Amino acid sequence: MTWNETHERTRIIREVEAAAAADMSGALPWREEWSQYFATPAVLVEALRARWNHMCEAQLDTRANEDEVRAAYTRLRRTHAGVLAIIAQADAGVELTARLVAPIPTAVSHARRRLFQFHGGPVLPS
Repeated sequence: MTWNETHERTRIIREVEAAAAADMSGALPWREEWSQYFATPAVLVEALRARWNHMCEAQLDTRANEDEVRAAYTRLRRTHAGVLAIIAQADAGVELTARLVAPIPTAVSHARRRLFQFHGGPVLPS
């Protein structure tokens, strides 16, 4: 995978995260042009799952006491509830409802990207 492809995949994931934060129904935002980076909506869901796991690994300090870790995990779950709803539907075997989305205007996209600056940690059971 080239750097350009990697950056485009990251841009798409951030766009999906922004759309999921606005619509917490668990419907997966999808555009056909994304299929060159994520072959199917299911592959995009797996990328979202991997990103969630990396965020948890980076943001949760296992050296902290249990209450601090739980509080940080709760904050992460609240902040990323839209993405977790998409992942939960996929885990429950619900057929992916991929809703077609229009591109987010650039100014809005850049503003939303600043909301998604992640640092990770280990995944804890919910």
